Amino acid sequence: MKNQKGISSNDEQMDKEFFETISAINNGLDKLDSMDNFVPDDKWFEEMVLNQQRLQKKKYRRELAWFILSAMLILSGVVFTMLELPMLFFMLQAATVAITVFYSFKGVQKQVDSQ
Repeated sequence: MKNQKGISSNDEQMDKEFFETISAINNGLDKLDSMDNFVPDDKWFEEMVLNQQRLQKKKYRRELAWFILSAMLILSGVVFTMLELPMLFFMLQAATVAITVFYSFKGVQKQVDSQ
């Protein structure tokens, strides 16, 4: 079914829908361009960054303090055990090595079994 110009009515319908879609998109973009955009002041961003930096520094200091405290406790326990009770120190070292070897062997065995 062709009209007098030789263009099918189906093509005319697709062209009409295409141009309607294009005009709808352009109208939507024009509406977006006409809207007022609120951008916060630069000082607000700077304050937000400074507050986050302060919070992170505070958090890192607290974590560093806990790390140093726990490291000191562990090292003082090891040194005390090594100097005062050397047999207990060597037994704890042997137990640690044995547990590490056991769990490493179990982990490798699970990997081999799953493949």
